[in-house]
Amino acid sequence: TITFLAAECLGYTRTDLGKLFVFIGLTIAFVQGGLVRRLAPKLGERLLVRAGLFATIPSFLLVAAAHTAGTAGDNASGVTLLYAGVFLMAVGSAFAMPCLSALASRYAPADRQGLSLGVLRSMGSLSRALGPILGAGLYWRFGAAFPYHAGAGFLILPLALALRLPA
Repeated sequence: TITFLAAECLGYTRTDLGKLFVFIGLTIAFVQGGLVRRLAPKLGERLLVRAGLFATIPSFLLVAAAHTAGTAGDNASGVTLLYAGVFLMAVGSAFAMPCLSALASRYAPADRQGLSLGVLRSMGSLSRALGPILGAGLYWRFGAAFPYHAGAGFLILPLALALRLPA
């Protein structure tokens, strides 16, 4: 729904959206390729998953605030909030996703690692398929900020579960 929000509330063109997605992609590539592989052995996957989920919650709230600023006519603040939000979102997901795969493998017994990773990947695929449909429905039914507030709220459960992961 970021494309809807950026176009509707901030007047983004296709070129602006392309730049936004390049920014997201480069951020993810830098964090996963440069930081995660260096930090995971030092800090551990549990800490990086927690940090990633913790960063993602305010990222959703920043994107929702970009909508508010943009609709109030303050495009400069809206753009700043949007980029801050997608930056935190990209960093958070870049920390969490590879580390979740590592943890799923580590916590599963040796004879069930394939099953564990398969279920994790299947649930991720299902989320990536249903998430945009649900998000778009919420966007058009309740307004541009609602899916981001809901997303931040939904992330509290995985964060709570990540805080309880055993050593």
